[in-house]
Amino acid sequence: MPDLKIQEAKLLFNKILSNPKSYDLKIDEEEVTGRDEKISFRLYRRGEGSAFEVHIDGIMFTNITGEWNNALNMLTSTIRKIEKEKQNIKLEQALDKLRKYLSE
Repeated sequence: MPDLKIQEAKLLFNKILSNPKSYDLKIDEEEVTGRDEKISFRLYRRGEGSAFEVHIDGIMFTNITGEWNNALNMLTSTIRKIEKEKQNIKLEQALDKLRKYLSE
């Protein structure tokens, strides 16, 4: 599997972090996965460190550095914030429906 240069990996991670809602982000055990229409990626713990894998056109590129431990935590935190926002929206919609129902 070819190496992903750290500069390219950082650029991609920053792109993901700057617009996380455009990726189908998921937390599964010790990894975060995501995808859009062109790429998919996986950020996961690997022994003492972490790895960042990127899949594009059937080829997988990997970067294994100390960078990804913090990145994994940042992305996990971002996903939790998005999930909380979605839950808050659902609650507000349900409250609006309840208020409307009670006013009838």
